[in-house]
Amino acid sequence: MNWGILGDPAKRRWWLVAGVCVVVGLLLPLVWDHTGADLKVYRLGGAALLSDPDSLYTTRLRYISMPFTYPLFGGVIMAPVSLLPWPLAYGASIAASLVALAVIWKLSLKHLRLHPAILIAIVAASLLIEPVRETLSYGQINLILCALILYDVLGPKTRQGRGIWLGLAAGIKLTPLVFFGLLVVTRQWKALAHASAAFAATVAIGFLIAPRTAYEYWTHLVSDTGRIGGLAYSGNQSWNGFLIRVSGDLDGGGRLWLVVVMATVIAGLWLSRNLWLRGEQLAAVSVTAMIGLLCSPVSWSHHWVWVIPLGISLLTATQLGRRHPLPVALTWSGLFMLAPIWWPPRRGNLELSWNFFEALAGNVYLWLSLAAGLLLAFGRRRDQIPAGMELELDTTS
Repeated sequence: MNWGILGDPAKRRWWLVAGVCVVVGLLLPLVWDHTGADLKVYRLGGAALLSDPDSLYTTRLRYISMPFTYPLFGGVIMAPVSLLPWPLAYGASIAASLVALAVIWKLSLKHLRLHPAILIAIVAASLLIEPVRETLSYGQINLILCALILYDVLGPKTRQGRGIWLGLAAGIKLTPLVFFGLLVVTRQWKALAHASAAFAATVAIGFLIAPRTAYEYWTHLVSDTGRIGGLAYSGNQSWNGFLIRVSGDLDGGGRLWLVVVMATVIAGLWLSRNLWLRGEQLAAVSVTAMIGLLCSPVSWSHHWVWVIPLGISLLTATQLGRRHPLPVALTWSGLFMLAPIWWPPRRGNLELSWNFFEALAGNVYLWLSLAAGLLLAFGRRRDQIPAGMELELDTTS
């Protein structure tokens, strides 16, 4: 690769863009207001597991009401983090998430040859995407899990142990279990066996470490959505949250929610299978992620980091994206940067009184995911990267 860029105006321009994006990314933490709240709960869970496993799901921080809600194996992973001083733990969380973000972009754009400055600029600019910035601010693990799943599921079928990382991710946080469905409908039995064995091992580890706590989790706490937070809150961008806000029933979407979930699972897996078989693996994985986000009782906005690979899929696997890549990319990323879900009145169940336009903005992540699904359903197989896009993005030569 030629690094003599100072005399090349085009490459110098890309490095300038990258520098501006990095500066913006470095300044972004100054406007964060969550200060690693979720990471503090993770560390609380890890510390409880080390000191008194029976208190894992009951202990609370004095200034944060949320308890630890992940499987016991998630507490095992967080135990070493609980031993670190807080500044080091938070810094390590952000650093790991930034590496994961770069991996997500690298895997999603592996069909393109990108100049390093362009990749840096894209990664830095994506810090402004609301799910990304919220993940970093909360100290969440969404970016890390997304990178692990993409690496594992999109990896070569001949790779030894393919599926293990997916199973471990599901053992930490249950939502990756939806990708088991993708392995089933695409008949990837070997990867499914590896993923299932790895997940079963995480459950067994929990029972070995704290059998009574693990039993309580899998028989009772796993289905207790009341421990996760206010379901009507606008940050809950799932079918359940939408139906609660529309109906005003704070207990959940009820039977209608179950019907919608079933329809979403069937239609989503059908689309994921078709996309996989026509060679659009990234789109298939992204649609599967959308199934999980839409059907989960609670999908906080920071869970939606999957909009990055889904957005790339719109550019490569839909007719609209191939014909108009720049407008589609700017619209998609712009909406997730502006995050209209936070515009209407919120908190204190104010979401229950939204008017039509407030509901339109306050549920926009759902509408965007459905629009993406429709565009992908009518896309055709990509035989090659559009020439125009490659010329715009490839500056390595």
